[in-house]
Amino acid sequence: MVKNIIFDLSEVIISGFHKTEEIIEKNTNIKAEEFLAKRREVGDIFLDTMRGKHTEDEYIEALIENANWNINKGIIKKSVRQNLDVKVEGTIKIVEKLKEKYNLILLSDHIKEWVEYILSTNKDLEVFKHKYFSYEYGMLKEDEETFKYILEKEKILASETIFIDDSESNVKMANRVGIQGIVFKNARQLKSELNKLHII
Repeated sequence: MVKNIIFDLSEVIISGFHKTEEIIEKNTNIKAEEFLAKRREVGDIFLDTMRGKHTEDEYIEALIENANWNINKGIIKKSVRQNLDVKVEGTIKIVEKLKEKYNLILLSDHIKEWVEYILSTNKDLEVFKHKYFSYEYGMLKEDEETFKYILEKEKILASETIFIDDSESNVKMANRVGIQGIVFKNARQLKSELNKLHII
């Protein structure tokens, strides 16, 4: 019997860093393709920032320096926050339907300053009993230990838990510790998958 549902945040409930390049292109003279390419070049720094090893400013400064862009970091910070204001249509309505019957948990790979902004502008996320962010415990969902950590902290069983994430590789990692997963595509597809499992 399912008792616990773990939700990813970015690209499942709200937009994350994905598609920020489109806003960057509108706000600067940097093309979306160029921003994406330069972002990938400092990908390791980004991952470590989500692990809590760097601040947002340090990451963005490294990105600008590597790309040799003559722009103020504030433009990138503003663009990121514009993207974080975009909600994934329909998901929070599903979450609201689930809150009475299930223990709802939020699990996200994220940068501290971005999470602070998200929580300040999205009061509906208070529906989640507990929230876990990668920068707090120094691991990402690509690490199997992340899921073991959540199960232990929550004192819940993997066999009674479902994990919902837009990344297939993250879902497979959850599967490795016995957690059933759903790869999120959109709210309609999620509702259909939950119906099949007699959850909603």
